[in-house]
Amino acid sequence: AERVKQVLIEFQKGSGQLLSYSKCSVLFSEVCPVEVQQDVKSVLDITASTFESKYLGLPTPEGRMKDSMFQPIMERFIKRCSDWSERFMSHAAKEVLIKFVLQALPTYCMGFFKMTQGFCERYEKLIRDFWWGDENGHRKVHWMSWERMIKPKRGGGIGFKDMRLFNQALLARQAWRLIQRPNSLCARIVKSKYYPNGKLLDTVFASNASPAWRGIEHGLELLKAGLVWRIGNGRKVNIQRDQWIPSEEGLKPA
Repeated sequence: AERVKQVLIEFQKGSGQLLSYSKCSVLFSEVCPVEVQQDVKSVLDITASTFESKYLGLPTPEGRMKDSMFQPIMERFIKRCSDWSERFMSHAAKEVLIKFVLQALPTYCMGFFKMTQGFCERYEKLIRDFWWGDENGHRKVHWMSWERMIKPKRGGGIGFKDMRLFNQALLARQAWRLIQRPNSLCARIVKSKYYPNGKLLDTVFASNASPAWRGIEHGLELLKAGLVWRIGNGRKVNIQRDQWIPSEEGLKPA
């Protein structure tokens, strides 16, 4: 808590008039001590401690992330589809609509939170129903499996996104930013709370972490699978755990 407070003090000194503190609010965990809450409020000059259900189109990360929090995305999907009748559209037109509109709707939210498996499956089902023309419970023939449809065109597919993998790739980008920009405000606050004496790649994630931090953890799993770095002078190499050997079977020594 003290490290986080120091980071916030430094940020408050350098922020100047960039923030309107009267419009800001802060959300604390239930286990956060009252003394720490008061200190943070005094440092940031913020009095409001309640969040709306949404902020910048994102669900407020309070408690466990449930499918109901992402229901507005589903509603926007249905509204977009209702504006266009699929029966009067060619497959080329539907492909463009799916790739550049429907699959782009959850991108902003997927860049911050790990979406539930149920949400991804239902979202992909909506895409399949629109593509094949299913409506009002009447299922038409699906001439191609979804596993093949998400393959690139050069592999015999259509190039639709696997929403779970797409979500993980966006979260991996967030983890990469923490590694590449360690002096940013977000990276410094996260480091002071979750890995004050270590590195992000060596962090053991806590079971009571926030939903945003859980999302970074999910992206970090993908990042670790292919993350390598140059040896240089070899002084910082840990040959037992670093992935530094180019090989088809693995990047670590046997």
